[in-house]
Amino acid sequence: MTSVMPPREDTASILVRVQDELRHLRDQITNNTNCDLTTIRDAIIETERAVQGRAEEYLNAQQNKVLTLPVVGNGGIGAAHLYRGKQSNFVPPRISKIKAGGDFQYSGTKGPGQVVKETFERRVIYAPVHQPNNPVSRNVIYERFGVAPPRVREPLPAIPPIKPITGKMVRGSAALPKQNRLDPRLTPPPITEKDAKKGILSLCERGLIPPAADLTLEPSPIKQRPVQLHEPMLDLVEKIADAQDLEVTMTGVRLDSSVNDSPKQVIYNKMSGLRLNMGGGGGGESGTKSRTSTFHTINTPFTPRSAGHLVGPPQTPSVFEKPSFKFTIQLGNTIANSNDFNAFRKACGGMWHTVVQCLQELEMLLTKYAVPMAIVEGVKLMSLAEQYPMDIRPGLKDLVRCCTNETTVRDVIKTPGQIYRGPNGLDLAASRIQATFKMHLERDKYLSYRKRKSAASVIAMNYIMRMRLINIRNKIRAARTRYLTNFRERRANLQNNWDSILKRKRVIIHLPSLGYSSAIRNSLIDLHVLQNSQMGRICEVNDPLVEVIYISPIDLDEDIQEYYKKLLGMGVSPDGKKLDDATKKVQFVIPDYVSGLPGVNLSLASLLLCSSKSMKRLKSLIAGREALLVPGVINDHDLELADKLDVPVLGVEPGVLQALTHKSGAKRLFDEAGVTIPPSEIDIYSEDQIFEYLAVLIANNLDVKRWIFKIGNEFDARGTAYCEIVDHLACLKWAKKQEAHYGEKWSKRWAQDPAITKIYSELPDILHHNLIVINDTLYPSIETYLAAFVKSGGVIEAWPPAEDITCLTVDMFISPTGNIDIKNTGDQIRATDFQTWALSSPQTSVKPERLHMDCFSVAKCCYNKGVIGYVSVSFATFISSKTLKQELWAIDLKLQYTDTMCMSNILQFVTGGRFDPPSGLFKIPQYQSLPEPASRYKSPKTRAPPNHRFAVLAPRLLHSNLSLVHYSVFFQMCRAHLIGYDIREREGVIFTLLDSYKRDLIGMVTVEPDLPKTLKSFARNLSTIHQEISSARMPGENNFVGLISETEDILQSLGVNLDEEESQSSTH
Repeated sequence: MTSVMPPREDTASILVRVQDELRHLRDQITNNTNCDLTTIRDAIIETERAVQGRAEEYLNAQQNKVLTLPVVGNGGIGAAHLYRGKQSNFVPPRISKIKAGGDFQYSGTKGPGQVVKETFERRVIYAPVHQPNNPVSRNVIYERFGVAPPRVREPLPAIPPIKPITGKMVRGSAALPKQNRLDPRLTPPPITEKDAKKGILSLCERGLIPPAADLTLEPSPIKQRPVQLHEPMLDLVEKIADAQDLEVTMTGVRLDSSVNDSPKQVIYNKMSGLRLNMGGGGGGESGTKSRTSTFHTINTPFTPRSAGHLVGPPQTPSVFEKPSFKFTIQLGNTIANSNDFNAFRKACGGMWHTVVQCLQELEMLLTKYAVPMAIVEGVKLMSLAEQYPMDIRPGLKDLVRCCTNETTVRDVIKTPGQIYRGPNGLDLAASRIQATFKMHLERDKYLSYRKRKSAASVIAMNYIMRMRLINIRNKIRAARTRYLTNFRERRANLQNNWDSILKRKRVIIHLPSLGYSSAIRNSLIDLHVLQNSQMGRICEVNDPLVEVIYISPIDLDEDIQEYYKKLLGMGVSPDGKKLDDATKKVQFVIPDYVSGLPGVNLSLASLLLCSSKSMKRLKSLIAGREALLVPGVINDHDLELADKLDVPVLGVEPGVLQALTHKSGAKRLFDEAGVTIPPSEIDIYSEDQIFEYLAVLIANNLDVKRWIFKIGNEFDARGTAYCEIVDHLACLKWAKKQEAHYGEKWSKRWAQDPAITKIYSELPDILHHNLIVINDTLYPSIETYLAAFVKSGGVIEAWPPAEDITCLTVDMFISPTGNIDIKNTGDQIRATDFQTWALSSPQTSVKPERLHMDCFSVAKCCYNKGVIGYVSVSFATFISSKTLKQELWAIDLKLQYTDTMCMSNILQFVTGGRFDPPSGLFKIPQYQSLPEPASRYKSPKTRAPPNHRFAVLAPRLLHSNLSLVHYSVFFQMCRAHLIGYDIREREGVIFTLLDSYKRDLIGMVTVEPDLPKTLKSFARNLSTIHQEISSARMPGENNFVGLISETEDILQSLGVNLDEEESQSSTH
């Protein structure tokens, strides 16, 4: 229930009466020494009770707090006991009654009737808990405590529904005459005074005034005058004042301490630094005048209606809104003498010391940013004080949220430079300027330091990395030196024990690794297939003392393994017997990561070194046995592999290999061996040298039409280009006249100088426009080719000056003891002028004696350079137009196990034959041939089979449509066209399968008793396969067509007609 502050006269009368009683008590004690102590004690108790009751009632009314009903009963007698009417021995104490006038009276000892009455009243008081509308209980509460019952609004009488009125309520305006509606050009009827009274809108709607008429109203209904502009903050102050006038307490009464004779002063701790306006007047720096307020009331249930009217009791506080305790802070100073702030302070109670700290922070913030006015919501400030403990300061956002005008305060704070408009603005600005200057100064120092530190870090890191690189290089160099030393020691032992090794069983590890440089390997497509083109190495098991371990660069599927098992079952020994155990003598080892590194062209030796399982298996296969390693293109990884396996290498050192297989090194070797080489220049490393050397070559050889350019480290015509310089040389006729003029003296340099100068001036333009690059995929432009030529070095040589040119290949083996064995010879079958795709073996273009003499010279020179193992030499032969003699030029050198050598191994394996260097024939052991079929007039005769064979070796036949045909289907197609091998007659066709994925490359060996038949069979087989797997619309990428055309040309040069031979064979 809510208590109302009693009139001020009651408090004064109580104080006067207490003063009189105390004076009277003092007089009694003074006049009469024998005072009754009981009387004095009763008087003091009575006075204490009266003062205490009035003081509590006055303070509660001032603080506007809700008072609870007095405790009824004694010793824990509750409302439940009173309501249920239980009997008890309770004797009520003296309680005060509130009369109409508001005076308190104290009663003494009560009689039994009064006790019963009070017990009844207590029961009735608690009845509203269950009977809130009981009139008896409400009357008792009103009589004893002055609390009036709530007003009950009577329901309003029902309003009967209004009956809607139908019909027209407004008369319509008369329309224009018909002729005016049909023809708008006619003059409208005149406007009468009655029409004018209806207004302009009516005239426009009727059409009396045209719609496009420009109307001007005089006088104008809209009057213009200037608008008075006001300051935004003044309008805000007025609104705040109006809001403060509307704020009321819970009882509907505005309490203002200014009504008191002496207003209470709110004293704050000096340490808090809180600046408050404590009294009226100017209010210090704020400059605002404090508003004097009186005891205002609003229309509440207890507002007096007249002078003699009884004031009604206030309603229950649940119908009022919760107060927000808003107060104002102007220029960082809280208006402390306002009623709102006093009410807020009283509401804080025991947490005021915490609220003061938050208020201090808010004042400091507003003072710092010179915020003119902020309206603080006390409830939010109290919540903020509860959230933050004593040692944690609230943030700016939290403090600003406590303001009602949060948006305005935030905008003011965010205004640029607002912090410098506060009381300490000059100091802050000076500090800011100094800090900024120091920041720039220190930042310059820091940037300079960071730059130096970064440079030092880079230098240190580069030094560390450089030292690490040097250490790693030194370790690699030391390891390679160790590998090379061990390689030489093993080769020396191999050289000393070679004859005994040939007589013992041995294991040959064939490693078809292409150890080219990384730049060349990365430019190769399908490196693994190129390495696997030497599958013919497994056929070396025709020697009964040899077992083969083949390191495969591809993953062999079941079809390929099954095919090579059948091929190994077709072997024939040198004495003409069939090899039965060839399959058991071959082991395949596949590196672990052969298919796990796609797109990385590592050599086979590098892959094997990375494969721990394969290395363990390889070591177990050669453990305790005599073993040899036969590499491909050897490099340092091959030496490392041989060192880990502890086996000798049947090959050349990597350094010697790079020196001799370079085009310039090969020319020097040929020149040292005394064999004929074409006119050429070597070791060219600049474009000026190209033009200068080429001009000298042209002047010395005016009859040469084509000049060949070869990049030093390339192979298989990858780095080859040519130019028909004679066709584009303008001074050629003049140079030939000069040559005829000087005669034998033309070989002198002084005679050639004028011609060389003219040729030199024309060469740059001729080469940059007419040079033809063979591999235009690798070198798409002439500039790219010339740059690679200059970078790697190269040679320029003359193309043989003849129409009919034949190139030869000789494969040799140089044993560790220096013995030279010619394994195979053959004439090259080229699909183009520079790319060799097949070999006709043995060769028939040059006399064997002359060819073998040059080959032995080259082989001896290689052995003197430290070369052992397999060597391949290429020659070019032609009929010279000047001497009319056959010339033989050495043009290329390979120190490796070549593809043609592998194909010749297959030829030797399936026929049991060997190449005979003195005769130049490939001889096979004698065998018994089938007799010729008998005819009607002749009896069957036994024919003597020839003891030699001719073969066409094609290690790489390319046809993209082969990938569309499975191997089983391919062999069925070959059987259907009688393409196969006759084991008894030792003639026919043998294939080599190189890839199990793309299947676009195969190898083929065609064996026949004579050369024309071999060439015809080779051409017929290619034509049949090409027709079966391709069509006119889908020919595919292949070299079949070029090889067929070249074979036909060779047959025509031999005087053999391919069509006639085919027709004769079909009639037979």
